[in-house]
Amino acid sequence: MPLPQDFIDRLKAANPIEEVMGSYITLKRTGRDYICLCPFHNEKTPSCHIHPDKEFFHCFGCGAGGDVITFVMKYHNLDYWEAVKMLAERGNIPLPETSGFARQNNVDKKRFYEMNKDAAKFFYAQLKTEAGKACIDYLVRKRKLTFDTIKKYGMGFAPNSWSALKTHMLSLGYSEQELIDASLISRSQKTNNTYDFFVNRAMFPFIDLTGHIVGFGGRALSPDDKRKYLNSKDTAVYNKERFLFSLNFAKNAAVKERQIILCEGNLDVISLNQAGFENAVASCGTALTERQARMLVNYADHVMICYDSDEAGQKATSKAIKLLESTGLKTTIVRMNGAKDPDEYLNKFGPIRFKNLLKQTQGSVEYELNKRREGIDTSTDIGKIDYLKRAYDVIAALSSPVERDIYASKLSSELNISKEAIRQEIDARRRKARRQAESAQWRKEVTFTDKKRDSVNPEAFDHPREDKAEQGIIYYLWANPDRYNDIRERITPQEFVTDFNRRVFESLCAKIQAMQDYSLSSFNEDFSPDEVGKIVGMIEKYKQLSVDENVCRDYIEVIKSFRENEQQKNSVNDNDSFLKDLERHRKKNGD
Repeated sequence: MPLPQDFIDRLKAANPIEEVMGSYITLKRTGRDYICLCPFHNEKTPSCHIHPDKEFFHCFGCGAGGDVITFVMKYHNLDYWEAVKMLAERGNIPLPETSGFARQNNVDKKRFYEMNKDAAKFFYAQLKTEAGKACIDYLVRKRKLTFDTIKKYGMGFAPNSWSALKTHMLSLGYSEQELIDASLISRSQKTNNTYDFFVNRAMFPFIDLTGHIVGFGGRALSPDDKRKYLNSKDTAVYNKERFLFSLNFAKNAAVKERQIILCEGNLDVISLNQAGFENAVASCGTALTERQARMLVNYADHVMICYDSDEAGQKATSKAIKLLESTGLKTTIVRMNGAKDPDEYLNKFGPIRFKNLLKQTQGSVEYELNKRREGIDTSTDIGKIDYLKRAYDVIAALSSPVERDIYASKLSSELNISKEAIRQEIDARRRKARRQAESAQWRKEVTFTDKKRDSVNPEAFDHPREDKAEQGIIYYLWANPDRYNDIRERITPQEFVTDFNRRVFESLCAKIQAMQDYSLSSFNEDFSPDEVGKIVGMIEKYKQLSVDENVCRDYIEVIKSFRENEQQKNSVNDNDSFLKDLERHRKKNGD
């Protein structure tokens, strides 16, 4: 059952798309519209356009688009009903009394949140048990955390039992399958028995930006446990590539100074937060991802990477630098001499020394140059040449000519080499890189590899002509609903070649026939945010092409011709098959 149209109208009026999007990303006004860097893909030049009067956005770079509901769905990874509820709360709009439109997956997500909340209560209560004293000792005495910090983060204890949590959760009415789906218990492939996922661990709830507990991290308390850290598997409410630990606390602190401290471990973040550095976050069980980097853009302009000083930490730092700087974020590296991570540094030297350390952060270029210099004796000619070869690649990759000039000067002074010679080498490498890029682009164009298979409508790759015709028909019907009967007499959904366009056409026809709303917003309930973006792009594109009744008839003829050709091919194939069968029959009978 669709939402009442008057409710949708009030919802969107209370949540202007430019205000909602502007609360997450920086918008720039251009006339009546706005532009911004798209939050759904990496870009340096704004390609996302917001049209307040039309109440939708569209990115010409990645194709994302839709209304304010679509944006909230895609940005927060919510389903339709959850996005509507979030906007209703934001705009103080009461929800319709009928619940027939509430989707089952919303009920499922609510169930996940309830399960995780009850599990967190169980873990927290276990701290007060006799067995929980060992966990308290670990958190308070070894990790130097206060009881206020433990309470703030909702930390707890998973008992040294394979069934304690399962037994408790079953007593609350949850099923084994629900607990498996929530990554709270697992099933053995050998015995088929279920057991607790977290055992004998200090527990850290994962809390999202809306305050819901979406998963857990557990730190082993036994030295014999080879898995020091264990995190929830991906579930319907938790995705490790999209979640940043403590961002719910850090976002408010970060926006004041537009700075974020990026760490590797949960305990590093908690220790920093306790010491007064509330703008600290960490990825959970994975290296920084592209989605996480894009999330940080919404809260900061400068990210201070505070990863471990070991080899793995240095590799992760280099990767994070590339991801963060590709989003336009300024990136510096915190070097913690005398400690391997922030937690250890704070315990050894205290928060004042750490604050001073943040003032002495190293730029990403210096960091990369120092890495390439490690193990090289630059007092020798061979060492100088070896280091220069490595340094050239770092400096040549810089897009700013001012930065290239600064680091060329530093290299010249440091190694007593002519700056002009260094600049010539850097320029040569940039020319070579440009030629390679141009060559790759030329090969791309010649071999048509730029024609990628669309994930939303993959059949369009094999049927580009028919796809364009189908989109034109959809647009004409959307713009001219009064021509519904005429179009349906000429073509049916079953004649469409691509499945996605067929579904859009069917949905549009059903809405018009039932005299329901057929605006772009109406597609949110039946299509995913990516699919709605495709529909928005389709409408925007064909608006510019002056599709009238005659053009629409031509489009229909394209589809009809394709179907006729397909029938002829099938007929020929049937005739060939009949003749071959007849020939085999004759040979068999000796004719």
